[in-house]
Amino acid sequence: MQKNRMNLSLWVGSLLVAFLVILAIVGPWIAPYEEDFKERVRNVEVNGKTKIISPPLPPSADHWLGTDKAGSDLLSLLLYGARYTIFVTLLIAFLRVLAGTVVGVYLGTAEQAQRWWLAVENAWGYIPMFIPAYFLLSGINVNAELPVGALLAIFIGLLSLLGIPSVVASIRQKTEQIKHSQYVLAATALGAGRHSLIYRHILPQLKEQITVMFVTEAIAIMTLMGLLGMFDMYVGGTFMTTDPITYHSVTHEWAGLVGAYRGFIYSAHMYIFLAPLGAYTVAVVSFALLGKGLRQRHQGTYHRTAYL
Repeated sequence: MQKNRMNLSLWVGSLLVAFLVILAIVGPWIAPYEEDFKERVRNVEVNGKTKIISPPLPPSADHWLGTDKAGSDLLSLLLYGARYTIFVTLLIAFLRVLAGTVVGVYLGTAEQAQRWWLAVENAWGYIPMFIPAYFLLSGINVNAELPVGALLAIFIGLLSLLGIPSVVASIRQKTEQIKHSQYVLAATALGAGRHSLIYRHILPQLKEQITVMFVTEAIAIMTLMGLLGMFDMYVGGTFMTTDPITYHSVTHEWAGLVGAYRGFIYSAHMYIFLAPLGAYTVAVVSFALLGKGLRQRHQGTYHRTAYL
């Protein structure tokens, strides 16, 4: 008997995502400095000579990832911003999948095809989500008078609504396939109602696809957050200063820090950009590995039980 190969992507992805969730929870408590900490210009005696130390400071024992130009400790900013990056992503993905599953299942079990919805699906599939997200947020997010909680609610609600149609389309198509299965037709012939078919026969068949879709949506959301960050639309608000014009992330979420520090990519202080970019990349890769592992597990399970 052939042994099943270890699903390395699933194990590594699960461990990394679990680590990110734990980091998002404990981040503010293990951060080495306060969120508003600023390293100031100071004089230091070196070999009898006075040396002026001013930020940005390179990585050292005091600042493991260095500081930015304002003197903020980069490691502390990443730890404070982790909760917004991870939990906002997971919440938007959950809302998308929850609403999309409910609507998709009921549309898929309808007696007649909903042509109006098919028209919406076809049109929506050609619209890049970045465009409506950017223009709807641009008048609200920069130097907003609203509190951070309200800006987060607007961001979560907007990105959830924009992503629901694609989830509905996938769930509807899969539901229509399951609806024509022999066991569903038999249950219908025996008098099973619509709700009974959905909860007893269709949703159990969709659970693996819903799980994979949740992770896939999380990746898409983080990608969209990264694109918005490149255009200074940060999660939880953008603080803009003038003379010179600079943009700062209010919540220090990772995609926002990547966008805010992108100007350092070709400077001598490249570490300021690489620190948040590394954290953001690890987060995306973690969810990508988890999604790949779940798909492999789903396909393996299907092949082992195909006779059913």
